[in-house]
Amino acid sequence: MDEEVNSIPRINQDNFDSNILINHKGRTVVIFSADWCPYCISFFNNWSEYGKADDVCIVDITDVDSDLWDSFNIEVVPTMFVFEDGISVKRWNGQLQRGLTIDQINSVNDYLTNS
Repeated sequence: MDEEVNSIPRINQDNFDSNILINHKGRTVVIFSADWCPYCISFFNNWSEYGKADDVCIVDITDVDSDLWDSFNIEVVPTMFVFEDGISVKRWNGQLQRGLTIDQINSVNDYLTNS
């Protein structure tokens, strides 16, 4: 992955604190991904080039037994959310055999710019 992507804060089941997310002020893009997912690697390569969000966090759900899969109703990775003042306001679900595309990255950029 690109150096820019490697600098994005990563959290996982062990250090996830829902209170930090709930109490966070402003807008944050939260990307759920797994190290074993080839579509996540492709997504992050595209994110490096097209993503324009300033406040981004990666939730690493590489462990398929992580409670975070169920807590956020994740069925496919990558899946991307926008949280605003601790509330999920927009979601882009990854698609089987495809993940998330440049179109979804542009959609989150548009959402952040126009809302």
